[in-house]
Amino acid sequence: MHPDLENAKAALKGEKCTCVLTLGTVMFKSKDKGVQPLLDWMNSGNNYMGYMIADKVVGRAAAFIDIAMGIRAVYAEVISEPAKALLENNHVEVTADKVVPEILDKEKSDRHPLEKAVDGIESAGDALMPIELALIRMNL
Repeated sequence: MHPDLENAKAALKGEKCTCVLTLGTVMFKSKDKGVQPLLDWMNSGNNYMGYMIADKVVGRAAAFIDIAMGIRAVYAEVISEPAKALLENNHVEVTADKVVPEILDKEKSDRHPLEKAVDGIESAGDALMPIELALIRMNL
């Protein structure tokens, strides 16, 4: 694992962050839940091409955002099989503690709404609007 990704992983675990974005000596940390930190960074106007990210949970929705941001390596505590395949197919290096068949909702009774929102979508550009709309519906 790349030293930058090791540092992000250490911050994720040691500082109880939910998501850590890094490149060299630059590190952004978040304790916000879900894909919100990714969306905030992506919409900040900054260029994160080539950065690496450590994240608690990565499903296809998060993977699409990572791809749209130009992330080159992802460490996940938990990643879904479809998200791992999507990232790898887009030339993103993936390391994970646990690979699961799918990301479930809070009750563990169904697939997570963000995962459903990106069903059938194959490009990051096409995934962003459905992700935003699903987040609006989830927060109503």
